[in-house]
Amino acid sequence: MNLETSAGGGPAATPEDDRPTPPGRTAAVLRRVGQALAGLLLVAFVALFVYLLRLGAIPAMWMAGGGVIGLAVVAAIAIPLWRSRLPQQRVRYTVLSGLTVLGLVGCLLGYLAVGDVDHFLDRIEPPTEQVATYDVIALKAHADGIASVAGQTVGQLSIDPNRALADAALNQVVVVTYQDFTNLGTLADALIDQQVNALLLDHAYLSVYDDSRPDFEAQYKVLYSFTVVVKPGVTPSATPSATPSPTVDNNSFIVYISGIDQYGSIGVKGRSDVNILAVVNPDKGQILLVNTPRDFYVQLRGTTGLRDKLTHAGVYGIDVSVGTLEDLYGVDIDYYLRVNFDSVTQLVNLVGGIEVYSDNAFRSQGYSFQVGWNSMDGAKALVFSRERYSFAGGDRVRGQNQERVIEALIQKMVQPSQLVHFGSILDAMGGGMETSMPREAMMSLVNQQLSSGQAWTVERTSVDGDGAMSPTYTYGSQNLYVMVPDETTVAAARQRIAEILAD
Repeated sequence: MNLETSAGGGPAATPEDDRPTPPGRTAAVLRRVGQALAGLLLVAFVALFVYLLRLGAIPAMWMAGGGVIGLAVVAAIAIPLWRSRLPQQRVRYTVLSGLTVLGLVGCLLGYLAVGDVDHFLDRIEPPTEQVATYDVIALKAHADGIASVAGQTVGQLSIDPNRALADAALNQVVVVTYQDFTNLGTLADALIDQQVNALLLDHAYLSVYDDSRPDFEAQYKVLYSFTVVVKPGVTPSATPSATPSPTVDNNSFIVYISGIDQYGSIGVKGRSDVNILAVVNPDKGQILLVNTPRDFYVQLRGTTGLRDKLTHAGVYGIDVSVGTLEDLYGVDIDYYLRVNFDSVTQLVNLVGGIEVYSDNAFRSQGYSFQVGWNSMDGAKALVFSRERYSFAGGDRVRGQNQERVIEALIQKMVQPSQLVHFGSILDAMGGGMETSMPREAMMSLVNQQLSSGQAWTVERTSVDGDGAMSPTYTYGSQNLYVMVPDETTVAAARQRIAEILAD
């Protein structure tokens, strides 16, 4: 038998890449490991592709192209591992195995990112049931604990649709006698005049006293708080709008953006201080923002008699706010988006800040704003959106500033650089928003924007009115500041909404 010899007379050296591994069990194990990795990579890629396809956010052309390229790369890695005796070539085997592991990690991260979007969409859908917090309050001079009201008279609102549930829950703790009052004004008077020993109120109603009787909070103490589970939208009975909605045969829709005056959980009811309709025509790339001032004097949906401030609609539930605006503008509102103070701050920070134009120079809460463009992070944008006392126009200017913040967010978020981070942005928002827009509609909009890359034009308008002092449905005969609508501006807004919705 002939042996090749080296220059030194010994056996010729075998190149490291081609040196065979020990035969037998080791080679068989390595081969099975390679085949398992190859199979896992193929399964992981297909699962990620199907998950993305089901989500519906990625355009079909992108999915097709990415699918072909991704499958080709996976095949180039997986097939050699699956088929061969590559354990006999250690370097090549190691490289392909490493690439397979990297591919599996990439698929896992992609799957988790898509899962974050999926999870977020579940969290922002309207709840099937809602928790309402109720407080038992008494004058501080008579606040001796919840046991002190046993057998006493407790006042409550007759217009509270959930009062029977609250009564039953409180009766499990202490037995009292209930007396109904028709509005918050007479209810507070009854407590101060000691006609009743305590009050039982949905916590959301207490916020109304901030405007109507700011000194009331200093006079009472909360004796006991509890929660009851209620069905969302349990409100005064809905009454359809008498004004027919414009006929829409395209993809246009209207979103009601409601900003509640609360921090923390979005599930907390409260006054709706931001009331903006976003009228969207995706086919034309147009958005109309219609601001309705918080003090607009309107008939709340499902009520008769006295009109009320629009902001008070929020304490009765989102559907009352929606119905009231539908009646005012003669439209059908397709979806709502409910946000609070934390939502605005988080979203602006997540998109890396925004540039907002201001018509006024002013200072508020340590921030300075100049006429022209202002760079804002979340905290500064929130201050800009909430300020009204610095302006002669008061709430009118505040509404315009809120529209400008929304416009800046829209222009920032439709950029491809933001859309590719859509999942992480949504997931970070957590429980900071709530919407009735189905996930299919949201993903379709993202899909369309990624496909077209079109620029959007955003138009702003606001209805106006005259300040007055008038009684309200929620507070009763005591006069509060309201804005009596200028019907000319309302009619102009209706007309412009119809024009944007049309082809």
